Amino acid sequence: MKLIYCALFTAISFSAKCQLPTVYAKGGSGTNVDWPKIKQEYNDEEGPGYFYSDCSQGVEPLKASSTLTSQGTKSYGVKNLNDSDPLSAWVEGKTDYGIGQSFEIKAVDVNTIYNGYQSSPANWKNNSRVKKFKVYKNNVAICHLILTDEMGDQQFDLPVSKDYNFDKPSIFKFEIVDVYKGLKWLDVAISEIDLVLCCFMEGTIITSASEDLPIGNLQAGELITTYDQTTGTIGEAEIVKSTKQMHVKMVRVSTGSKTIEITEDHPLYFKYYGYASLSRLKTILETDNYDSLLKSVEVMTWNESNKEAEYEPIVSIEVLEGKFTTYSIMKLAGATTYIANGFITKTY
Repeated sequence: MKLIYCALFTAISFSAKCQLPTVYAKGGSGTNVDWPKIKQEYNDEEGPGYFYSDCSQGVEPLKASSTLTSQGTKSYGVKNLNDSDPLSAWVEGKTDYGIGQSFEIKAVDVNTIYNGYQSSPANWKNNSRVKKFKVYKNNVAICHLILTDEMGDQQFDLPVSKDYNFDKPSIFKFEIVDVYKGLKWLDVAISEIDLVLCCFMEGTIITSASEDLPIGNLQAGELITTYDQTTGTIGEAEIVKSTKQMHVKMVRVSTGSKTIEITEDHPLYFKYYGYASLSRLKTILETDNYDSLLKSVEVMTWNESNKEAEYEPIVSIEVLEGKFTTYSIMKLAGATTYIANGFITKTY
């Protein structure tokens, strides 16, 4: 409720009465990521696939308070913020360090950023990077965001609902509050910003007829067990595509016999509600905390002993914060559902 009060006070010009929460980004890949070399080794002929995220939802860049004037064939407009290319960037256009400058995007959420001008390690070091943003959602300040001074991708979790309605996106504004100073130039740059969803913790066990394996060990072409909810029978399907991502927030869901660690947006099958994410369930049940779901909500699981699906009440939900390597199965041949840590789930 504190955040809601802060948002209300901000909206009526009483922001001094409350303190915005601070969100810290995690991740990054040091200061010498050579994207041109990575691109060359990838042998990418049809676009920046070397940089593409399978779980990327995309955001729509709208406008910026200022933009650096184009130099030759190089442009620095706001569209560069989500063009799936780390070699381009939005660069603010003021003559100082750009404090107070901002850009706006349309999205249901944002959780991934590439700080600085990442076209080369030299350009990244010579230009300035963002140290601290003030973030707004629909013109209401929601938090401060602290970025690390590294190339590569960084992940963060904004204090917004994860019950995503992609038909009703919001406007997010990122305003520069502080910077990491470049070696040569004052110009402040951001190479990419995005929303990346999906995924299970890397140790999640996927059921198969031959051998149950951690999801991180599975490859395209392998067969896993599927579940047909219409007939109540299991079968097999080949993995067509899987993916690997990083996340900074996960949820550990436990029944009396099983536990799974997932992102808040990943669907499980719940009695009376069908496939839904935990965030969606909170909206349906009109609650702002997970405690309200305990013992009152039942999730579908697989009973290996009698080879049947059954419902079990959720007995605990724990939010995990850190830096997590996660995996997800994006596509199966001729099927969509499978079994993860004994829970019925689906491609997403």
